[in-house]
Amino acid sequence: MTAIVPDTMQGALIVSVIDFFLSFLIISGIGFVLSLFPLLNRAARLIASCRSAPAPVDVKPARGDNPDQVILEDIAALTAAVFVVMNGAAHRIINIEPSQRRASWVAEGRIAQHGSHAPRS
Repeated sequence: MTAIVPDTMQGALIVSVIDFFLSFLIISGIGFVLSLFPLLNRAARLIASCRSAPAPVDVKPARGDNPDQVILEDIAALTAAVFVVMNGAAHRIINIEPSQRRASWVAEGRIAQHGSHAPRS
């Protein structure tokens, strides 16, 4: 059987030149696929914006006589912040209550989160 490319130095150079140009073709194909990712991201945003907004949450106004209670404006601000962070996805706020330790609300949230996931002994 006769070889298409001879097994000589000239054949090796021919294979190298072919490989060089084919690598440009493959790299261009990868670049084309990567250039489609922003379009895919735009399509996902468009689909997400077409979905209906989550149902409004019934909020009872807070009484103003107790300074430790969460006021209605804070609840509205928290709901808006969650809506922005969740990128418009459906969500439900279950419970909002004042922190017992005002200075360490982050630590209290972590304790509450980790406490609910504590391993059983």
